[in-house]
Amino acid sequence: MFAGRIRIARPLATLSLACSALAPVAIHAADEIERQDSFDPKRPPAAELQISVGEGFTLAAVGDCIISRPLSQKRASDAGFDDAVQILLGSDATFGNLETTILDIRNFEGFPDSGAEDWGLASLPAVAGDLSALGFDLLSRANNHSLDWGIAGMRETSRRLDEAGLVHAGVGENRGLARAPQYFESQKGRVALVSMASSYKPSSAASPARGSTAGRPGLNALRLERFSVVPPETMTALVAIQRAMDGARGKDVETGGTPPTELSLFETEFRLGEIFAYRYEMNELDLAEILASIRLGKQHADFLVATIHAHESAFDEDSPGDFLQELARRAIDAGADAFIAHGIHHLGPIEVYAGKPIFYGLSNFFWSDAQEPLDPILHETHAARIAEAFANPATATDADLTALLNATGFNNEQTFQSIIAVSRFENGRVAEIRLHPIDLGYGLRIPDSGVPRLASPAKGRPILERLIEISTPYGTRIAIRNGIGVIRAEGR
Repeated sequence: MFAGRIRIARPLATLSLACSALAPVAIHAADEIERQDSFDPKRPPAAELQISVGEGFTLAAVGDCIISRPLSQKRASDAGFDDAVQILLGSDATFGNLETTILDIRNFEGFPDSGAEDWGLASLPAVAGDLSALGFDLLSRANNHSLDWGIAGMRETSRRLDEAGLVHAGVGENRGLARAPQYFESQKGRVALVSMASSYKPSSAASPARGSTAGRPGLNALRLERFSVVPPETMTALVAIQRAMDGARGKDVETGGTPPTELSLFETEFRLGEIFAYRYEMNELDLAEILASIRLGKQHADFLVATIHAHESAFDEDSPGDFLQELARRAIDAGADAFIAHGIHHLGPIEVYAGKPIFYGLSNFFWSDAQEPLDPILHETHAARIAEAFANPATATDADLTALLNATGFNNEQTFQSIIAVSRFENGRVAEIRLHPIDLGYGLRIPDSGVPRLASPAKGRPILERLIEISTPYGTRIAIRNGIGVIRAEGR
């Protein structure tokens, strides 16, 4: 679904608004609207939103962690993997998006709930402890696979992560708990995490209690409404289709007139514009509650990571949806010190706003195709495809179905190209970002593919060159030094 060449991304704002490499710290918008004389002058609200981790604090960030089995044992025999893990272990805090359910299928009392169109991802119980051993500290949980195994699977995953001492956010027994920041006590300060998702099954969104109705367990959802923007000639054609359909239903049909500015047809909302585009509008209630959670988390911590799982793209499919830049900047204005998006399964642009890094897509870090068991409904849904590929469809395994599905959406190098982004902070801003290219072994057998390895110079350079191409429109300058991408503050 995300195959194809990555084109140059177009930021929402004009380039005059985008920051060059690392811009000076901006005044938070929230600071300007408070009545300062209502607070203790010794404790002004603006001070609570400043970075206060120890100088030189480093945050290592990776994307989707689709990991189904322990991997620590491979470090002894796989030097590239060990090199990648050393980077995670060497940082003050390490973040990743946990896109799986950790459960013991032998004793699990729940049921698969992934639906007919997507995999139900599952991991062995030992994965929780393994992630800790590999250096992870902070895990986001709000994503479209959070409830692949229902609420029971969500709860078992939470329990196993708690037992492993891993901090995780984005799901909970109600919407308030799913939105709530969670905290990691690092050696250089307290780090908060707020996790949200704009791409998810509607039934997996947590809800609040109201009256006699209990709150529903689930994930921290940011609801979106998407509009398809079309030029005048296309809108005129759509109006003609709508009128033809109305006539077929026996309705009165108007003729003539100028194209409308908005039209609803084929369960799609269209808006008039100059060029084809997608536009997204964030739910105001969700946005307000999420920003309040970010503000609270930063007030109670020295550093805050805001993160979102978002599949939504611009019309060209390879650029982030237009709402992401607004969301990222508003999150930083509310107190976030790093904003991380994931879910697109390829790399996205990098921007620095108000001295804080924004990653619009960190691709995959673990990509395990060793997925078992799969929901039987998934086999039934794709029975025709299985029958086309196998003379005897009854012999097709979970691995075979996974291979067939991957062959139409993830059959490209970009799915297996990634980075570890290590951001170092000094004087209340990011001083340097080091981008370590990662190779996940496209084409290797299932036991070896999807394992992150520090990329060789030959494989790493194209990864960094693509990041340079797609990040340049955001005012971001990336230099390649000794096989590593480097973004530095001006004057360094």
